[in-house]
Amino acid sequence: MAGVFISYRRADSAPYAGRLYDRLSAHFGADQVFMDVDDIPPGEDFIAHIEARVASCDAMVTVIGTNWLTLRNDNDQLRISDPEDFVGLEISLVLERNILVIPALVGGARMPSLKDLPSPLKKLAQRNAVTLDDEDFQRDAEQLIQALETVPSLSGGSAKTQVAAKETEQLAGRRRKLWGGVALLLVTAALFWQWNQFHKQRVGGDAPSGPGSSAVLALSGWWMGDVTYGWGARYTERFLFQPEGDKLFGTASFLAFKRGIEDGRIEGDKISFTVRFQTVSEDVAREHKNSYLGTVSGNQIHFRMQDDRGNPPSNSL
Repeated sequence: MAGVFISYRRADSAPYAGRLYDRLSAHFGADQVFMDVDDIPPGEDFIAHIEARVASCDAMVTVIGTNWLTLRNDNDQLRISDPEDFVGLEISLVLERNILVIPALVGGARMPSLKDLPSPLKKLAQRNAVTLDDEDFQRDAEQLIQALETVPSLSGGSAKTQVAAKETEQLAGRRRKLWGGVALLLVTAALFWQWNQFHKQRVGGDAPSGPGSSAVLALSGWWMGDVTYGWGARYTERFLFQPEGDKLFGTASFLAFKRGIEDGRIEGDKISFTVRFQTVSEDVAREHKNSYLGTVSGNQIHFRMQDDRGNPPSNSL
């Protein structure tokens, strides 16, 4: 695999990582960007897959939020100090290879100092960082892309974007039709139950508790379903839900492209979250946001999805 590996902590910076994935995928191509658990096929060994990806990537972007250093595991140990921490493992493996590693600071985070990092990660403090500001995200992402294009194997990203320009515009046109109405989603996890359990063993800890805990137990893991949108197109959408108490983290695909979940909440059997995405038309990138409201019922989730233009939701699939 040649390309860019995005390293991040889901409880710290999942929404930013999702937006960054969208931007880098639009420029370099989705097959050139890897964002950990979302890209691992069901049933594959989680650790072995990440090690293989890290061993062959050309560059890494390490997304660092305000809680990146202070998050703790189930044993109340700082994750950054845990030798089995996946994020630490990813970064240390890449630093050993001495390839391009770019820290991306989000949400007002500051670059960790040498004294804050364990020995395998201390070289990270010597790498120049970029700041991804909410208000100037597109401009800052362009600066990051320019840095990544200094890697010879990634320098053809612009050419790939030009080749795909017609397809992108066609997709943007279909998206515009979608905004005339909102779809009702029916998502089922029955076929992915075993992967759901496997994933929870890898990234989950103790059984969740607190508000909505019964829904949380049913919710955690991978979900997927075929969704028919307003203009008639049909996509298989994938969702990775990772609850923590009454908060919901993870990713949700829209038009088969993954997005980082933002503002995720769990209230009893109800879940809600938003996702951001971009459209690019005539070299102009525009940000949009969809809002999801769902009800968990056994091995199914019923969603209503509302766009950011105030169109009324539809009552049929």
